[in-house]
Amino acid sequence: MLRIFSVILYIFGGVYFIFLGIIVIVISLTIGHQALYRILPFLTRIQLFFLGSWINLKNKIPKQGQYIIMMNHSSFADVFFSVQPLRGKYTAILAAFNFKIPIWGKMLKHFRAIPIHRKNHLKAISSIKKAENLIKDLGYHIVIFPEGTRTIDGNLQKFKKGAFHMAINTKIPILPIAIKGGFKYKPKTRWYIKPSIISIEVGDPIQVDSFSNKNIDDLVNQTYNEFNRLLNK
Repeated sequence: MLRIFSVILYIFGGVYFIFLGIIVIVISLTIGHQALYRILPFLTRIQLFFLGSWINLKNKIPKQGQYIIMMNHSSFADVFFSVQPLRGKYTAILAAFNFKIPIWGKMLKHFRAIPIHRKNHLKAISSIKKAENLIKDLGYHIVIFPEGTRTIDGNLQKFKKGAFHMAINTKIPILPIAIKGGFKYKPKTRWYIKPSIISIEVGDPIQVDSFSNKNIDDLVNQTYNEFNRLLNK
């Protein structure tokens, strides 16, 4: 029964996703993608409802300041979850394959999302540098999944260092956001959906002024520990 229901959710979610993509592209081309920032949390909340998830949003990111926003990565819907607590101008660093998906890739380009090639070190560095320029020149928040890929056992994975170099180089604080329930809802290793309540909590900003690339491991460990604290509350 759950598998049959999942097929229905995928159908409704897929139809709405096409509708969402058309809205995003049309508004971006006519008014500009800046008009989407306020309405995208609502539009993606509807997308998540059609995919069988309900959001328990505990708080939002601070109204003031600029952040490198880090999130744990456990579900295919994490990008939609990530939008819910956001305010202001934002974009994301995402795996390059996302940009080849019809409609989705077009949407990401309109939001100036940055592709990162996990298996090509030089291209990955180039993506981080491009993100640093967006931070400095346009004042964007940057969303990134420091684990790099979805967990396959539900546990928090080791963090990759690229985003932490970016934080140190730009002196922009890190803002951890913990997503609870994503693995139960739809892990990487299971095709069907278990309708779930997803809890989203924004942690405290982590200042990076006292860190350099020489002691980056300390920053990585501090951030990792903060995620563990949020996820185990």
